[in-house]
Amino acid sequence: MHSHSTKLRKVQPQPRTRSSIPIHWFFRSNIPRRRTSFLPTDMQKRNFFGLGEIVGVLTNPAETVRSLTESKRLLDEARREISDNRERAQLRVKHTFSRYPGFFPRRAEVHILEQVLEGEPSFTVLFGASSVGKTALLREVLCDKAYHVLHFDLRIAGFADLASLYMSLSTQMEQYFEEIGKEPGYAEFEREAWGFKHDRLNVERRLAEAPQGSEVRNVKTSDVARLMELFQSSLLKYREFTPVDEEGSKAKPPPPSSSSSKRRGLFSHKDKTPDSPADPAPETPPPPAKKIPVIFFDEAHRLPALIQSTETMKCLLDSMLVLTKQDRLCHVIHATSDPFYQTWLRQLNVMQHCKIITVGDCSKAETRAFFNERILPRVPHRLRARLEFERLYEAFGGKLAHWHDHCTDFINSNGTLEIKQSSHFLQAHALLNLHIIHSSQDAASPEGPGTGGKGHVSPHDRDALNPGLGPAGFKIYSPITNRHPWQDTDAGSAEFDAMALLKVMGRLAQRDVQYLPYFALCRELGVRAVDGMVKGRVVDLRWTECVTDEWASESAHAHHMRAGTGSGTAVDRESQEGEEGSQEGDMVPVSERELFRGQEEEVVGCKLVPTPIMRFAMREVVAEYEDQQSVSEYVSLSSVEEY
Repeated sequence: MHSHSTKLRKVQPQPRTRSSIPIHWFFRSNIPRRRTSFLPTDMQKRNFFGLGEIVGVLTNPAETVRSLTESKRLLDEARREISDNRERAQLRVKHTFSRYPGFFPRRAEVHILEQVLEGEPSFTVLFGASSVGKTALLREVLCDKAYHVLHFDLRIAGFADLASLYMSLSTQMEQYFEEIGKEPGYAEFEREAWGFKHDRLNVERRLAEAPQGSEVRNVKTSDVARLMELFQSSLLKYREFTPVDEEGSKAKPPPPSSSSSKRRGLFSHKDKTPDSPADPAPETPPPPAKKIPVIFFDEAHRLPALIQSTETMKCLLDSMLVLTKQDRLCHVIHATSDPFYQTWLRQLNVMQHCKIITVGDCSKAETRAFFNERILPRVPHRLRARLEFERLYEAFGGKLAHWHDHCTDFINSNGTLEIKQSSHFLQAHALLNLHIIHSSQDAASPEGPGTGGKGHVSPHDRDALNPGLGPAGFKIYSPITNRHPWQDTDAGSAEFDAMALLKVMGRLAQRDVQYLPYFALCRELGVRAVDGMVKGRVVDLRWTECVTDEWASESAHAHHMRAGTGSGTAVDRESQEGEEGSQEGDMVPVSERELFRGQEEEVVGCKLVPTPIMRFAMREVVAEYEDQQSVSEYVSLSSVEEY
């Protein structure tokens, strides 16, 4: 029996035993999905995560090395691509557009171009023969800080198809607004540059993802239209934009300059500040003046050959008309040496909205100044006596490029070079003879292309010009593979006969004839014959009067320079010349044009004018064929390939 007084025995605590640890964690291949800490709850537990990969490396080391090598190569390529993209973003294509270093100032031409650019935006077509100085003039004017030029030199065009045209336009438009965004107060326009960039990237992505042979893989006319619409909206925002300073208030417009004060409405500040007494000078300088965009296509007659899509060119030209004539947002200038370029513009219903400016050669007074200031200082003193201005002017006229080339050859020959030995004369002389020979050979049929549909060359005349030679044609036309759309005839055959060419040369070789009327000559010889002579570089076709009167006397030119006009029509210049002579009462040199004023006043419309060196060569060639005792040396050649 247990007594009640028995004390309760204290239960001894049982020793702690480690609970059974499940082993299913040993077979897990990865870490649990949800964890409250990066560290395991039990630091003493071991995790064999990645044990399978380690075993794979040990059992197959060759495959592991190959995989590591491939990964390293892909990593290097990705790193190189990132570096290339970074460099490509920094090295942006920038078209060279700077002043011509040897530019000779031509006040009349520079003045009229400045007036055009200072006025309301317009679509301007600048005509002029080759080497007359069109690009140099435009560079001299457009290099002003007031303009930003989107320049496309089609001699080395950055595009040759629709896709490259779109990319070139988009890149230059992006650069334009990037430069605007760098100006203080205009940082907002960096977003406009992004718009052109992302639009271009979308087109590039679409072209890359499209399957081969799909129409989606090509740039469409709609892409160009969308790009021009984006440019239009960005320019409109730029014109209406007023910069804001750091304090949030509108900045004061910049003070009017001599050039900006003449501009009528284009990007000019319309907000007028109220008249107030002398205000203190502003603490912050005014924002820079807005840059006027100018789209400039040099050698624009190459456009139809580079871009075959008539629909796209129509869209592009119509967009330019909208930017100029309708919205007054920018200037567009096309410079060309092809007088038939306006035929293509007329076919696209653009020419009637354009402003035509024709640039000719320098006047005699300007040429004399060029001779005294630029030519004589280059010539050694012992050779200067052999350079006679009047004799050289008779050959080269006001073509400054020919003067420069002849002077260089004259110095290199130690003063022994004559005019008839110069390269320009030899080229003109050979060109005329080749035209005569091949045009006469091509007129084998009774109604060949050179007859103009009015008759044929008699066998006697043909045999006298090219004895023993068969039909041929001298390819002197455009070297571009794709013919211009306005050249609807075969460029490899002559379009005029030898007798017609000799008749034209005989008239222009006379001392009292400076040009021939285009339409009257077309009625006489036929349109194809006259146009063939123009395309064959025998004569140049001028649709309007030149800015500078090439045949004005030196006294008349000096009078206009003193008066500050530098321009005007031929009738105005001649009348002012007469007034000057009557007021002074002295005898002044009279130009050949004044002597035959009555004949020229009857001519209305286009004129055919040869270059001075071509006229000089015409006199020599006509004298050769008029001499019955001699025959041109080119006639004696027996094969066309010998040329």
